[in-house]
Amino acid sequence: MAENVVIKYGKFEVDNRRMQDYVQQIEMNEAERDRIIRSRNNYLNWMHAHFASKILPPPEGSEE
Repeated sequence: MAENVVIKYGKFEVDNRRMQDYVQQIEMNEAERDRIIRSRNNYLNWMHAHFASKILPPPEGSEE
């Protein structure tokens, strides 16, 4: 396992101390974290259901 990675609420996270120089950290409870993960999965499932069966043409002018 890479250093500065911690397991919190049964999930892998980058150690907050490593990120403090770049991003302001906030405490987040497990319910909020799970809600975000569920929302992301719902969005990806929706995108897949609506667009995975279509083949989109390349943008204009990209053909050789």
